[in-house]
Amino acid sequence: MLAKPLDARLCATLLSGATLLLGPVAAQTTAAQPAKASATRQAAAPAAPLFSGTREKLVVAMPKTYAKSETMLIWGDYFNHLARCGNLDLQNLQGESLERSVNIDTLGEKELIDGIVAGKVQLAQVNPGLVPQLVAAGQPAPFGVPGNKASGQRNSYKLILISRVDSPFTKPQDLVGKKIAHTTPTSNSGNLAPRALFPALGLVPDQNYEVVFSNGHERSVTGVMHGFYPAAAVASDLYQRMVVKGDVKGSSIRTLWESPPFMTETWTLGKDVSPEVQARVTKCSYSYSFSPKLRQLLPGNDTFLAINFERDFATVMEVYNKTQKAQAGKAATAAKP
Repeated sequence: MLAKPLDARLCATLLSGATLLLGPVAAQTTAAQPAKASATRQAAAPAAPLFSGTREKLVVAMPKTYAKSETMLIWGDYFNHLARCGNLDLQNLQGESLERSVNIDTLGEKELIDGIVAGKVQLAQVNPGLVPQLVAAGQPAPFGVPGNKASGQRNSYKLILISRVDSPFTKPQDLVGKKIAHTTPTSNSGNLAPRALFPALGLVPDQNYEVVFSNGHERSVTGVMHGFYPAAAVASDLYQRMVVKGDVKGSSIRTLWESPPFMTETWTLGKDVSPEVQARVTKCSYSYSFSPKLRQLLPGNDTFLAINFERDFATVMEVYNKTQKAQAGKAATAAKP
């Protein structure tokens, strides 16, 4: 399971490995002259195409995790590979080709869900908390997640409960009567999982502690660091990326509790995407070798791996089902005279 940005980001050194698609991004980020950006594009080695024939259009959108330019710096190499390998014209919602623009759409959670369900967005990265909603709406299960090709290990994260290291809080029960930052209502690690798992720790949300929405994992971590929140529920991988970037010192934060692993952000296709285009996207995604800087951002991961929904999303679905049951119970209680 995206306030912005909430993860550690790739710095300007990303530009050294930029491919064709990243030429415009390099020009924007470094204020390089057009001629220099053009030379960068010409020098880039194209991905080997696997599909020929008609060049198909595919509308892409991303979660509002990063600024648009940062999103393209991180994922532009993948988009470039996908476009060339799959003979695809990746576009934003305005019909602009991402090969000629860095203006990728970064959408809020509701906008992203609505766009996929309505068929306006055909390829997207989604956080785990949104996946059950998409599947319940008749969308296909996600097709890929970052992972390690050799080991077959899929990327995962844990829900962690954090506070300042110099705070008086050393265990979850110390937070009874305090405020705990959640991220957004639909976030798996930032809200749904805490509501499903914290009661077993003696922390029933809105009863044993006050829920405060920060509107993002980074804002939650920053809020704890600066003393705005006594504690926060955040995703471990997003927190670690902030540490790697230097946004927060790991030595200043204490982890009070962590959950079993959850599946991390996944990639999904809309249900109206033709089987032929689905085959192009999945085959080219599984053949993609992460750039060095993307491997730095996602340590231990070097490609996309296929997903077995029943196995890989078992914990996420457990949280989702508990959430649905709790909401149904509240609705039934409210309906009583």
